Amino acid sequence: MNKAKQILELIEPFVKEGKILPRTYDQISDNIDDFVFLRNFGQLVACAGLKDCKEGGMGEIYALAVSKDTQNQGFSAKLLDQIMQKARISNFSKIFALSKYNTEWFLNQDFVQMKISELPVKRQALFDHNRNSSIFFKDVE
Repeated sequence: MNKAKQILELIEPFVKEGKILPRTYDQISDNIDDFVFLRNFGQLVACAGLKDCKEGGMGEIYALAVSKDTQNQGFSAKLLDQIMQKARISNFSKIFALSKYNTEWFLNQDFVQMKISELPVKRQALFDHNRNSSIFFKDVE
């Protein structure tokens, strides 16, 4: 199974719960280079996309998921390490994520809750006010 299909399979339960926005195979496949992955015994257990906002040196984390079978085993911290490494390589000064869930996790990982007005202007225009997500920023060191 290719990586895009594996990502779709991994995020599917979270999409059904409304925790992750749905994405098509083509959306994932066309942006596969955005993703970082963690495997456990050859199985994809965690992933996240990090896309360049092309504004303000910022990157947006999206489709962050850790398999329900491997939660609370340290994979989220390892995944964040990979995201930060990718952000440094991409020369981002900040990364951000929008989430309705996991506020505590983001805050425990040294993200700071911010306002819509602090998002890149193009991203502000795409913000879904009905979803009412919280916005979390983290400096890339």
